Amino acid sequence: MQSRFPASPYLVLGTLLFAVGCIWVALDSVAWYAGQTLYGIYDQQAILGLVQRYYAAEGLAICVATAGAYLTYRGIKDWRVADNPDSVRFLLADALSSRRDLRVGFAAAIAYAVVYLFVSGIIVFQPGANSGAWIEFSSMSWNVAACCGSVGTVPTLIFYLAPQAHLALQILPFDALFAVVVPILVGFNVTVAAHSVRNKLVRGNVGWVSTLGILTGLFTGCPTCAGLFLASAFGGLGATSLAVALAPYQMLFVAVSIPLLAVSPFLIAVNARRAVRAVCPIPVPAISRV
Repeated sequence: MQSRFPASPYLVLGTLLFAVGCIWVALDSVAWYAGQTLYGIYDQQAILGLVQRYYAAEGLAICVATAGAYLTYRGIKDWRVADNPDSVRFLLADALSSRRDLRVGFAAAIAYAVVYLFVSGIIVFQPGANSGAWIEFSSMSWNVAACCGSVGTVPTLIFYLAPQAHLALQILPFDALFAVVVPILVGFNVTVAAHSVRNKLVRGNVGWVSTLGILTGLFTGCPTCAGLFLASAFGGLGATSLAVALAPYQMLFVAVSIPLLAVSPFLIAVNARRAVRAVCPIPVPAISRV
């Protein structure tokens, strides 16, 4: 029987802050989407100011969510002291307490974030392009698009970092959030998986959940961009048609990938606990006979 203990204050506060940050971004995105057609009456200077304030608020919300993720990590680590060694909570805490496994997870999160920046279209690099969007800007500058799009895609903030080299940043509200949240969850998955594999505690029957979540996570920010990227990588798939086909399903990818990435470490830990109990079975007290 697992010991009962009060929930860690780090875990409670961290979960709350993480939820607040994500909900904050979602509500702001819905509010802007609802009023986007009204921004046509504003002049360009006023729109620039509105978008600046919007992204300043979103940046604060993402910082709140990131702080929440860190406090949640601290709270899960507390389980290692307070819980039974063969419990799911202890195994998760043990993975997050291992510097070696944390380094593996951190490296995976950074690598995934870099891939995500390109696949989702946040980093735009178009060598050889001659469109007016590049010709219009001769030096580093920025621009916005206040209208019109679906929830989470407006307002768009564009930084022309090097117009001559056709290098820019294109930031959408949901892209900015998912570029932080998804790599954090991927890092969590890889840390737990690396710990279980290193200690020979995991079988192969739950790895597909984490893998599916990681792959689907590429489509959370911009399914069209991800479709173009993958279609280009695997020639002959019809890049344009694939991208167009995936475009309406952004929220489906969000609804699938985030829960999968959140649940899969617990499934790996459950699998690892079974392996521990198989190796070291808990003795059953003998029943005396009268």
